[in-house]
Amino acid sequence: MQFLKSNWVYFLWFIVYFLIGWLFFGGNTNAFVIVAVSYGISIGIALSPLGEWILRAFEGARPLQTSEEREYLEPIFEEVYENAKRENPSLNNDITLYILDEMYVNAFAIGRKTIAVTNGAIETFTEEELKGVIAHEFGHITYGHTKALLLSVVGNLLFSIIIFVLRICMTVVEFISTMFSGSNVVTFVIAIMSFLTKIFFELSMFVFMYLGQVLLSLNSRSNEFQADSFAHRVSYGEELISALYLLKKMSGSQKLTLKQKMTASHPHIAERIARLENMYQSLESSE
Repeated sequence: MQFLKSNWVYFLWFIVYFLIGWLFFGGNTNAFVIVAVSYGISIGIALSPLGEWILRAFEGARPLQTSEEREYLEPIFEEVYENAKRENPSLNNDITLYILDEMYVNAFAIGRKTIAVTNGAIETFTEEELKGVIAHEFGHITYGHTKALLLSVVGNLLFSIIIFVLRICMTVVEFISTMFSGSNVVTFVIAIMSFLTKIFFELSMFVFMYLGQVLLSLNSRSNEFQADSFAHRVSYGEELISALYLLKKMSGSQKLTLKQKMTASHPHIAERIARLENMYQSLESSE
């Protein structure tokens, strides 16, 4: 129930993708079976060890390799992992830490068993701050955010294939009307209808994709707050606050446009810090 509550927008958009696929293939029983089987196979692969390996390879994540990496990162990771398991005993027993050889500061979770940090994060954060960041990523896995995101990605993949096919069809119609253009009134009407259909299609896709981006970003920002709350509950809230203050300092005073605010996948750092600080104030006042 908590999984659905935390990720309802992803499920909503997944259903929308499913309905579009169903209608595209005819909207009948056979079409339902085709789309359901396609989705089932795709989701099964995405959530399998093979799928997670593919996603890690796509991101460029690698296991800890050098003795220096293992000596420094393994104790940090294992400490947070132990506390996260205490809070959520249903966590997988084989979640593993990976590294991205990139100097930008970032950390993320993939699927059900992968947490990755960049070299930039390792070099930038202190040991304690890194614990707070990793605890945040365990929060994403705990609430199923990464699994829900995979559902959305799978749905978007089939939807993208459908849109690609439709665009090819419209291009072919447009090409045929151009090849046989002339004084023929029927040919002229076909060309006009093809042009208007293409304009309507592209405009509809723009509105649909933008609306989807806004809704999914809204869900993503809510997920960040949930993951922050998890880090607080497993006793790494202060460490995460310290890491966020550092990120806030690094980001400067960049102002976002309304469009950027609506489609941002993460809340404003100051808002995340304020929420975490309020949690500590509430905890202190209750003691």
